[in-house]
Amino acid sequence: MSNHEKLALVGKQLRKLLAKEAASRGVEKVVLSFSELGGFEVTVETLKPSGTEKAVDVAGLLVADVTRDRSQKTKVNKKQTKNNAGGYVFKVSDETRVRRFLIMGTTGGTFYLSEKELTVENLVDLMKIIDQGNASMILQEIKEISLAGRNPKQEPVMLALALCARYRTGQVKGEGYDSEPAKLYVEYLKAMHATALELIPQVCRIPTHLFMFVDYCEKVAKHSANPKGSTGWGRAYRAAIRDWYATKSPRQIAMAITKYKQRGGWSHRDLFRLAHPTLKYSADDDHYLEREQLFHYIAKGELKPRKRTYAQAELEQLEQKPTEKQMEKEQESWALELIETYKSFANCTDEYDVVAAIHKLGMVREHIPPELLNSVPIWKALLNGMPMNALIRNLAKMTAINVIDSDNVKSICEQLTNAEAIYGSRIHPMQILVAHEQYNRGKGDKGKLAWEPNQKIVTALEKAFHISFKNVVPTGKRYCFAFDVSGSMTQEVLGTTISARTASVAMGMIGMKTEEHVETVAFCDSLVEIPWEANEWTLKQATNYFDKLRFGATDCSLPMVWAKKCKKQFDCFVVFTDNETYYGKIHPHEALLEYRRASGIHDAKLAVLGMCSNSFSIADPDDAGMMDFQGFDPCFPQMLSEFAMGRF
Repeated sequence: MSNHEKLALVGKQLRKLLAKEAASRGVEKVVLSFSELGGFEVTVETLKPSGTEKAVDVAGLLVADVTRDRSQKTKVNKKQTKNNAGGYVFKVSDETRVRRFLIMGTTGGTFYLSEKELTVENLVDLMKIIDQGNASMILQEIKEISLAGRNPKQEPVMLALALCARYRTGQVKGEGYDSEPAKLYVEYLKAMHATALELIPQVCRIPTHLFMFVDYCEKVAKHSANPKGSTGWGRAYRAAIRDWYATKSPRQIAMAITKYKQRGGWSHRDLFRLAHPTLKYSADDDHYLEREQLFHYIAKGELKPRKRTYAQAELEQLEQKPTEKQMEKEQESWALELIETYKSFANCTDEYDVVAAIHKLGMVREHIPPELLNSVPIWKALLNGMPMNALIRNLAKMTAINVIDSDNVKSICEQLTNAEAIYGSRIHPMQILVAHEQYNRGKGDKGKLAWEPNQKIVTALEKAFHISFKNVVPTGKRYCFAFDVSGSMTQEVLGTTISARTASVAMGMIGMKTEEHVETVAFCDSLVEIPWEANEWTLKQATNYFDKLRFGATDCSLPMVWAKKCKKQFDCFVVFTDNETYYGKIHPHEALLEYRRASGIHDAKLAVLGMCSNSFSIADPDDAGMMDFQGFDPCFPQMLSEFAMGRF
């Protein structure tokens, strides 16, 4: 039986036992809490009364009770507060909460762009799910979402994996586990820890991920530590970190430890100092000497002489005499040559030595000493084979230091508009649009970097934007895109240099070209249908059309009211606005509930994107079909697709 199978089995037993305990006490739910005296004890979970609900629950989605006062300036239930839509209370499923966290970093109904750093406090809902015996589900979701690339950002996945790997690790040893629930809970926690550690190689694919995971592990262990116990690195945890390195090829290790020397305050040497990794000798491993050298370099910062240079007497004194094949691999090792070359860069002043190394070993920007990053020959060498995402990211720098000139601008434009390269990179149109607007601006958000935009590059980025539409996977859902056309939509959106108008219109254009069923409307205090010509309008033409529309105050309920009145069939309403809704006779969430009731589409969804706001709340956090997005992020389209598909 695998660790994951054991976890699923023990988790099921724990859920049954807790349900039995709750029934015997005549309460709805009990939980296991850590006792100050040591061990775990069963306690009653305090539940807040949910009040009177008259809505119909359909898979966590809400259908309206329309016999109520619906004014936006009037509370519609006891939970409602100012600028909060309120609504009928039905719990979102645990699976939905987990997926929301892994994809967006929040278990509630609102994505906050401004919240850059996740903390252990963000894990309260996941801790409850673990304590209820459902850790197997969390780990399965982590694996599936990470391997499928459905998480736009890595932090939530790494934090959730760290939680499962280190939650209560200091509390599973000792005394106080005499009761049946406590014994089962400890067995369950140990299975969870083991299963999580097994996922490290699959989820932590590059050192950046590994460092992030380890950092979160430290915080989780400290947060859930037994006051009398330790948060140190246990044997299983050390072995998991060791295996991350030991299971990689010498080429992979060498690139990892030079390209990603340190991130987030952690280095490879830090991990070796804490994990104490060792290699087990095997005559069948032809690359053993290479691995041994690389491990030594991580720990000591230097390489040993190659074994081929040893005298026969020296070889005889070795505890493990290497094979001829092992010495041959070490002598000709690409990985060790990369390390030696990288070390030599510390004292390198000749840019052409670096250029030669780039051509020979495929070295990348992260290998280059900072003092040489203004070298035109070095950047021209790096251009050869530069991945699409890196190319777009470095356009401004290369323009500023005159790397892009009349001799190479044509080839760079060909790289930018290479359809195969764009499709292979899976870059989203919105990422290219943000890069286009930033490059065309001619200056960075921070620092002193400034450049004169090359118009051929600007045009190439525009072409790349349209080519990349094929990277968007259609959801097959029926959409209503509703655009706020108030004058304030001309301001820049949070987190980018593009206007709210441009970002929203670009989203509409992408949707029109990738989805089969899309209708668009413009609204403020009234609503009009848009004669969208997605296959004919350029982004500039579409933006100009919207700029000519002027209305009054914002009422985000109008799209649902209009759809209900006209008997439209939509699976998802997407509202683009610059701020929170504050005008009208019906709350947006109530308008959605009424639309569900009238249309019979009980899982109809509403996503509100407040591009220039970080202080509004329209969605009911207890309704799986409503989401607020506060501030625009290039990752938003991916999140929207996941939401529209009902995946969170």
